[in-house]
Amino acid sequence: MKIITNPLDIDTALVKLMQKYAKYHIATAWASMGSMASHELFKNKDKIAQMVVGMHFHQTHPDFIEKFSNSKGVRFILKADGVYHPKVYLFSNDNGDWECLIGSANFTTSALTKNDELMVHLKCDVQGSKDVFTDVLNSINIYWANAREMTNNEIANYKNVWGKNIRKLDSLKGFYGGQQSKNGIVSSKIYSLQWEGYYRGISSDKLDSFQGRLDVLRIINQYFTENKTFSEFSEWQRKQVAGVITDPEVNWKWFGSMVGAGKFKNRINNNNAHISDALDFIPLTGLVSESDYDKFVETFKLAFPDGGAGIAIASRLLAMKRPDYFVCLDSQNRSELCKDFGIPANVTFETYWGNIIARIIDSVWWSSPRPSDPTEEQAWNGRAAMIDAIFYEGSE
Repeated sequence: MKIITNPLDIDTALVKLMQKYAKYHIATAWASMGSMASHELFKNKDKIAQMVVGMHFHQTHPDFIEKFSNSKGVRFILKADGVYHPKVYLFSNDNGDWECLIGSANFTTSALTKNDELMVHLKCDVQGSKDVFTDVLNSINIYWANAREMTNNEIANYKNVWGKNIRKLDSLKGFYGGQQSKNGIVSSKIYSLQWEGYYRGISSDKLDSFQGRLDVLRIINQYFTENKTFSEFSEWQRKQVAGVITDPEVNWKWFGSMVGAGKFKNRINNNNAHISDALDFIPLTGLVSESDYDKFVETFKLAFPDGGAGIAIASRLLAMKRPDYFVCLDSQNRSELCKDFGIPANVTFETYWGNIIARIIDSVWWSSPRPSDPTEEQAWNGRAAMIDAIFYEGSE
């Protein structure tokens, strides 16, 4: 008997056992392609006597199902009640020789390359080996009786549902935009806040900016409501929205001061049509999708053919039109916000939605019901942009 804890050693052991033995009896909660063992299994799929794979929580990858759907030795657990969760790999020859791995590792790329796993390696020379072999085989026989092959229609349906849910599954692991939070999402001080806690944070910031911020959002929302498009705003209104002016009455520089962004200020002064067209891709009400954002970015960049377009100026405009979805990410909040989310601070146009906005709209407070208190409702309407009040590092 041997204990194996290194995932690569588990992967290697499975490969060696597949090469050594003539029959495979396997039961695993989930499976995917990508490990050495998965490719070895595919090469030797005629040796699979029984392999029972679970489908719960959509953790089995469609690529594995498609690879082995025509193999008579592979069945799938499709029942919805309970959770099918074994991980056992039994290899045998007709002469009575056998070896078995039992433990925590599923037949997935993660389990066999990077997870913390523990497997017990048993051989036929262990005490009571005949009973062990019989008990393991009987268990797999029971799983086999409750499993079946998948039809082409079921495979297609599973693939569609898997595609819809994979992003949700990744978010639970802290994966957004192809990047995982350094310390996991539970380490964030704002991600899991209920609305009450988040509201306390944005309404009691160190600069006492809460009411001033609400005033900015309220006035600018009125501009967007009264005008069909950004190009119809007056020059003064465009400058206010862009945060490129100083005003003794209203601090338009909350949510990102762009006073020093010369090229941006020039485009605002000249009422550049591409900026207005870009903002038209972001609806004033209702859902905002990643594709809406991508269209905005593509058009916004046209206003800066010689360079100068950056995420700070773009996100300022986005946050002003849809403060419930976007936050202005600039030099005054970028470091602390990214630190809280556990991601590098070098956010670009390409990573802004996946790394910042996707995390925001998955946050507990973001999905909270609309409050009944008028002031709280104002803050809720601008809840994404108001993150700036928590992570702002500058002075007034």
